[in-house]
Amino acid sequence: MNVETMTAFPHHPGALHFITFLSDFGYEAESVAICKGVLKRLAPQAEVLDVCHGIPSFDVQAGALALENAVPYLPKAVHLAVVDPGVGGPRRAVALQVQRGDYLVGPDNGLLAPAAAALGGVVRACRLENPALQLQPLSATFHGRDIFAPAAAFLASGGNMAELGGEVSPADLAGPLWPPPQAGPGWVRGTLIGFDQFGSARLNIRPQELQRAGVLKGAAFPGPVRKGPLIRIRGPLDAVVPFVYTYSQVPAGSLCLLTDSDGRLSLAVNQGSARRAFGLARGRSIILEAVQEQPSGSGGPHDRS
Repeated sequence: MNVETMTAFPHHPGALHFITFLSDFGYEAESVAICKGVLKRLAPQAEVLDVCHGIPSFDVQAGALALENAVPYLPKAVHLAVVDPGVGGPRRAVALQVQRGDYLVGPDNGLLAPAAAALGGVVRACRLENPALQLQPLSATFHGRDIFAPAAAFLASGGNMAELGGEVSPADLAGPLWPPPQAGPGWVRGTLIGFDQFGSARLNIRPQELQRAGVLKGAAFPGPVRKGPLIRIRGPLDAVVPFVYTYSQVPAGSLCLLTDSDGRLSLAVNQGSARRAFGLARGRSIILEAVQEQPSGSGGPHDRS
């Protein structure tokens, strides 16, 4: 497929109405516009929704987390994701069909795995290796334009996934970029997987895992007028913090643990940055432990009033 003769793919029944697009391309250069131009020339019926193009350069983990967080809220679509520090190397270019009916298109470097799991898991996967469905001559450094965008447009037009290339066993795909949590009686060990824009530390632990491990000891989850129990944090820092419903339940500048908007636990400083205040770094192991409750009426940081 030559850029001068590039025309729209045939529009088949079952075509998807949306293509979403995430990358680390930024907006300082023309890369995003070029990829979107390819998408619209090849699949003019599809609406292209930008997820994020401000992923830090080469940061596959940050891209994977952003994509995983976004896809449950997006319409059924072809999700194009390009954070590809191995471009031109041995990593595979792939398309994944997932249980919800979406497709994910991008490099097989772990970027797609969490989002695929969030959409019910991979039911079918293939390589992107058909030169007739790629822009030629193929660049060694811009597969977003030449391989991934044409594949996304082809699928959004209702094209047969088998035409893209050979099948890949879902078991052979690159897996998540952080290990699953571990738990024992009264403790859960997880990983600090990223930060939000305010410096709150995102953990790969969900509050239900604390409950199953007995860290919450059957206590009710915190609510708008009620804090939860104290939790001991071990690992990148050693602290005892309240499990709260929202930031304002602790004084400004105080550390707390809460459930963030993505349903994970987050270590945060009210009106501040936990990342900066405690020198936190992504990838660190963190342990959450049960703490003996203070007697009723004792006041202090665990006062439930």
